[in-house]
Amino acid sequence: MLSAMKPADICQFVLGSSKLAQILDELTNPQIKTVLKEGNVKVKMPSGFVPQQRRRQLWSARILESVVQQNQTAAAELLQQWLLNHRRPLLVGFLDQLGVSHRNGETDQSFLLSGAVVKIRDAAERLMVDFDRGEAAAYLNYIAYQQRATVFDGWEPLATAGTPPPGATLPTAETPPAAT
Repeated sequence: MLSAMKPADICQFVLGSSKLAQILDELTNPQIKTVLKEGNVKVKMPSGFVPQQRRRQLWSARILESVVQQNQTAAAELLQQWLLNHRRPLLVGFLDQLGVSHRNGETDQSFLLSGAVVKIRDAAERLMVDFDRGEAAAYLNYIAYQQRATVFDGWEPLATAGTPPPGATLPTAETPPAAT
């Protein structure tokens, strides 16, 4: 039986390297700095002037390294920044399907713990049809982790959604994600 995935595992095994590179490209500089700060990820910059594009590459490489090293706080903040700032319709869609009251996709309710499993899984399945399957899977795994819910444990549609191909690896400092 599967259990709730931790944020670093969601980043590595649900999203995968190319999606993480895309996510890091989507995040603004303040959002990336928040991930670095909250995850206590230190970045040593070369002395002298460093162009902004090179800074972003260094920041992104350090975030990816921290995910590989299982820095759960950095991975959780990465997911949070991405979901709240760039995938809000996905959050709103899921909560609306479940009839959960929310503020533009944010709620304090532990709806995965108190809702009917069949209804939650039906809404999750619909979410994976209406949105990118891997992105939906990342959100569902992350919200289950946050709420310490077991509603998706052993649920096959989520277990196989968004899984990167075998042998997929995260970019490293030597092969940073593409810059925008």
